[in-house]
Amino acid sequence: MPRAGGAGVVVMAQTSSDLIYNFSTLNFPEKDRFHTWVKDNHCDCRMQEPESGPFDAEATGAALGPLILSGRRLLRQGPLPAYEVLRSERRIRTDGYDFYRFTSILSGRFAFRSADASSVKRAGDLFILDAAQVNDCLVEADNTISIAVPRDLLPNRTALLHGHTLSTGVARLLTDHLVSLLNNFNRLRPGEIPYVVQSTLQLLTAAVSSASEAMQEAAGPLRELLLGRILRYLDAHLLEPDLTPDRICHDVGVSRAKLYHLFEGNGGIMRQIQRKRLLKAYQMLANPSGPKLHIAELAWRHGFSNEKYFYRLFKAEFGHTPGETLENISHSTVASETIGFHTREKPANGPSGWTLPFGVPGR
Repeated sequence: MPRAGGAGVVVMAQTSSDLIYNFSTLNFPEKDRFHTWVKDNHCDCRMQEPESGPFDAEATGAALGPLILSGRRLLRQGPLPAYEVLRSERRIRTDGYDFYRFTSILSGRFAFRSADASSVKRAGDLFILDAAQVNDCLVEADNTISIAVPRDLLPNRTALLHGHTLSTGVARLLTDHLVSLLNNFNRLRPGEIPYVVQSTLQLLTAAVSSASEAMQEAAGPLRELLLGRILRYLDAHLLEPDLTPDRICHDVGVSRAKLYHLFEGNGGIMRQIQRKRLLKAYQMLANPSGPKLHIAELAWRHGFSNEKYFYRLFKAEFGHTPGETLENISHSTVASETIGFHTREKPANGPSGWTLPFGVPGR
């Protein structure tokens, strides 16, 4: 995180080894306020009307163990400055963030790009977003509370609730709990944090379970379990040269027809394997402390025997070549050492990957 006073962030208090942060765009020139608000966000954001005036907003938040809680409030009087938010498939593939975000709207609204009237979230609604799925919406909410949760801490069926409003009694209890947490986390003592995390996860799990009951019947729990089993198998054997549909069918115990049907909406099973291999190669290239490999060797290690073919696929997937990736990483490393207070300093045990206004769990 930035130093105290730098980039508008001030350390306010401490709970255990986790810090509480306050942030305000008022510490920046008017022309830079919206850009600062969405900088390093896990979505692409833009003002719907760029000339609508300064974006005055403030946020506060804290990492509670593996969870990140944040509250955001717009300070402007009069018409709210709406902005568009898009988490695209390319963005998902590139950054690899993998978490759920539960958001309670205290005032204002979120409007998802959907013909379904229920896609508009209003004051009093609690809804869930999956960082591994596309999110395209218009934000007009001026007071919200969110909690970001790593995927592996919640049931698999949580992914089925992407974009849905949680309207059960448990969901209302969860909203009250989040409001109370935001108002009281600066009073928590270090020894109390684990109990707060445990109770919060229990409420989250209960809210997800009660909301997804009907959806589970429609989506088919066996399909979800089978898909999860296949994806885990792909991850375990991803770089093996004989990873073919026939081998997957044999080892997992699924028919070819069923395998192809499960992945038909994602371009097919071989396309899924190819994407996973490309992402793994990208992550190796983008790791400045990783081994330095020639592009041809990197391609071969990740299942691509033809270097030119690897280049073409890589650029189609990420929008730039492997060489440009290396160059960008090199430049960003140099810049991070020379920019000064604009550089984010991440505490060793703090919320790595923290971004406001949404909050991103440590990776």
